[in-house]
Amino acid sequence: MAKATVHFRSLGCPKNQLDTEVMLGSLALDGYAIAERLEDADVAVVNTCSFIESAREESIEAILEVADLRREGRLRGLVVAGCLPQRYGAELARELPEVDAFVGTGRFQEIAPILDDALSGRSRGVYVDAGRTHLYDEASPRLAIGPRHSAYVKIAEGCNRPCAFCAIPGIRGRFQSRGPDSLVAEAEQLAAAGAREINLVAQDSTAWGWDLPGRPGLAELLRRLDALEGLDWIRLLYVYPSAVSDELIETIAGGRRILPYVDVPMQHASDSVLAAMKRGVTAAKQLDLTERLRSNIPGVTLRTTFIVGFPGETDADFEELCEFVRTVRFDHMGVFRYSDEEGTAAAAYPDKVPREVARERQQHLVALQSGIMRERLEALVGQEAEVLVDSSAATTSSARLASQAPDIDGAVLVRGALPAGSITRVRIAGVQGADLIADPLPVA
Repeated sequence: MAKATVHFRSLGCPKNQLDTEVMLGSLALDGYAIAERLEDADVAVVNTCSFIESAREESIEAILEVADLRREGRLRGLVVAGCLPQRYGAELARELPEVDAFVGTGRFQEIAPILDDALSGRSRGVYVDAGRTHLYDEASPRLAIGPRHSAYVKIAEGCNRPCAFCAIPGIRGRFQSRGPDSLVAEAEQLAAAGAREINLVAQDSTAWGWDLPGRPGLAELLRRLDALEGLDWIRLLYVYPSAVSDELIETIAGGRRILPYVDVPMQHASDSVLAAMKRGVTAAKQLDLTERLRSNIPGVTLRTTFIVGFPGETDADFEELCEFVRTVRFDHMGVFRYSDEEGTAAAAYPDKVPREVARERQQHLVALQSGIMRERLEALVGQEAEVLVDSSAATTSSARLASQAPDIDGAVLVRGALPAGSITRVRIAGVQGADLIADPLPVA
């Protein structure tokens, strides 16, 4: 008989999802049952994000929602895990007596004994190691919460970059790489379990290997993964713009399974703002990078993110950013409003941009990119392409092109029921918002 039934709510980025999967695996191995629905659970675990203000607000709302159930006696236990307790554990413990345990990013692998203690009444505590995040490996128990055909692989944890706006180094700690043998072993395990796509994630993927013996580079890791049988798509996420080497570009271009997809968060395109952000790059160098990528990687997809409303950002700075977006014409783009983050350099900067101005700039930039993206999508109509099917209903399947990362870049809605996890050829028939409509092609 199971010790208890646990429901997870995982918030934030794919890196957080991986931490959730390790916690799920640890609990299942220790005799806990997993519930997909909160109403079927004895215990709830909320794995939080606190990267930016909106993420913190979402996390607090999720905690309060479940805390009501705990207070009413409809749950035996409530655990809050992840970035929020790592950052504010003691404060949260004072404010949320309904929560039985707060587990930081360095202790989440201990979730089973922590929950044992909480349910037995032996402990109500804050489990946080300052400046440290646990980095799982191929031997860690892991229970996937997404489709088996597509998986995330965390190649590193933490960050050493000095970006003025970012709290990640203070939350996740200093950069630490996983060893190449561990990563290859995990990729082999995932392929054997049915994964056709792996998505490599880290706070700064291009820093991978800097702290390992012999200082292997990211290109070397990609070549080893590219040589594995069983995988079809290998996607690289989160590369730092000043650290993309010619060797890395050549490796992506020459890979058999490495997708021509580069996610390079640039954050801004005004030199004065980039300098204040401490990004170590100029707008001209970023423009040169996009030209190098497009010149040397056939059919490359470029994704980026930008921050608007950074302290001191003027109308002229914002117009420079807009002009940069018009010039480069990114395939995919995210836009965030700046928020002060405790412990960062930018939190002390003067000349804060009013919230309403930042919101208007965000809306303007999103609208600009939406027009560019629609033109790019419409150019695909009539073309044939391969898609990876994520899910299927009676008459429609949700799939993705190689140019679409999971959950963030839209989908291809295929008219017809196709097996999830299959790769099939379709003809693009139309555009629906951020998605494409397609018809399956007959199998030869």
